[in-house]
Amino acid sequence: MNIKTAVILILIAMQLFDFFLKYLNYRNRNAPLPASVKDIYDPETYTKRNAYEMEHMKLSIVSGLVSMVVIVAILAFNVHSSLFTFIGQHTESMYLQVYFMFAVVGLINLPIDATFSAIGTFKIEAKYGFNKSSVGTFFGDTIKDTLVSGLLTLGLMSLFLLLHGLLGNWVFVAFILVLAVLTVLLIFLSPLIVRLFNKLTPLEDGSLKARVMSLSREADFPVKRVFVVDGSKRTTKANAFLTGFGKSRTVGLYDNLINDFTEEEIIFVLGHEIGHAKKRHLLRRLPLMALNFLPILALAFFVINAESISLAFGFPSLNIAFGLFICLILSSPILILLQWPSNALSRAHEFEADTFGTKFATPEAGVSSMKKLGRLNYANLTPHPFVVRVEYSHPPLCQRIAAMED
Repeated sequence: MNIKTAVILILIAMQLFDFFLKYLNYRNRNAPLPASVKDIYDPETYTKRNAYEMEHMKLSIVSGLVSMVVIVAILAFNVHSSLFTFIGQHTESMYLQVYFMFAVVGLINLPIDATFSAIGTFKIEAKYGFNKSSVGTFFGDTIKDTLVSGLLTLGLMSLFLLLHGLLGNWVFVAFILVLAVLTVLLIFLSPLIVRLFNKLTPLEDGSLKARVMSLSREADFPVKRVFVVDGSKRTTKANAFLTGFGKSRTVGLYDNLINDFTEEEIIFVLGHEIGHAKKRHLLRRLPLMALNFLPILALAFFVINAESISLAFGFPSLNIAFGLFICLILSSPILILLQWPSNALSRAHEFEADTFGTKFATPEAGVSSMKKLGRLNYANLTPHPFVVRVEYSHPPLCQRIAAMED
């Protein structure tokens, strides 16, 4: 078996594994409801929820198949190397060559991804009463998301190439530090990223703001700003976020959360988010995240330095940037195995955050807020246990509610 065939088979196998996980959840859709969540949906709403999930599942399967066929075709016909050769005739800049190669491939995939996203938003989400986005908002978000993700991806790739030129194979060690710094920066910059997509308005003085500031004092967690996020212009679903460090922390409450939840329930949701920060869950996960990088970096070392891989896909010599792309494909099975312990730790942290939230709101408010969130978001009440272990960073709703009711 040659290298190209092996890479394509791994790509196909990962897509089939994704379909297998969807099948397990589909097979488990009629499992008996746990006692803790039986009252979330009435029979009519539960039937509607299952239909909603089925439509999204079918769309996901079709989009997955189309995307797989496109990327397999791109790899099989050496599109990357053809683009690289073409642009090499017009510029000797290594960075411009890499940008052109991956930007064109990205533009090939963009209309496909946007089409399926539009179907999900304007057909399925609208059909079940969730979508509030206008066509202008949708395409504006698509453009912004593409620019942000594209600039971040190309920026990281450029930095990798630069450090590789300076440090050689020590780049793999240096990049662990780069990713750690990037994680911290994204936490600081997340309010700016949110502002790209949403309007943030300071929460008016009143009972809710007083409760929020009182919570920050009781939890010894200084909050500088509290914003209302206009999430309702896109969806009926509710959410909240907390970001920042030290005395620069910012709270964002989506307007749907404010409109549909009681103050006590909002305090629980916010207390839950503060619990993650107070318990240092992100910092506690960093060692495991760093440990997970080791097998990926070992694989990257061999893949990126293997000229035979570049030659197999039509390049005249070793192409480090393309090697990075192939490494992402080859590392997919490893990432699935590595995310099991990471997800298990994350689920344990969710239980801790729930317990922390109930220190500042009643357990009854915690339970009712969880049920409302589940109902508003059409939560799957009977996910297959294997899917939970593989994919879920949060425990199933029935487990979280049962833990708060004990």
